Amino acid sequence: MGWEEAGSTENMRRHQSLYPLSHDHHQALVQALNLDKAGAGDDQTGLQEAAAQFADFWRSDLQRHFAQEEQIVLPLLAMYKAADAAEIRDTLEQHSAIARLIGELNEKLARPETIAASLLINIAESLRRHIRYEESELFPAVETSVPEEELWLMNMRLSDR
Repeated sequence: MGWEEAGSTENMRRHQSLYPLSHDHHQALVQALNLDKAGAGDDQTGLQEAAAQFADFWRSDLQRHFAQEEQIVLPLLAMYKAADAAEIRDTLEQHSAIARLIGELNEKLARPETIAASLLINIAESLRRHIRYEESELFPAVETSVPEEELWLMNMRLSDR
């Protein structure tokens, strides 16, 4: 599945050091598409299955991705731009909002509760908006602010995790 099918509107050339994160974004867009499909069906069994699959993706992949950005990418950008740069602040706010939505989803999964289609659709849309933001705002800020050598050191740290 290509970026367009998964919901990306960006067709940008990315510095190779950021490829691991862009690859993660592709996987997250596929997950968002799955949430949308389940949400459109409004079948409780399908909603439960999609919610459980996404919760697994959160635990196995997306949490790690957020942590890498928060512990590696954002501190590096802060060194070369500013600790209170809009890209850093906005990324952290978006991560927090998405984590809250996923927390709500996990609570519903822990207690056999009805999963609202709107919750899955809201998570999918928040995730897509966030990825578009990172690909069009955060990553270009990193590419233009951080020296080449530091980009490759960042890539090594991303690849080690």
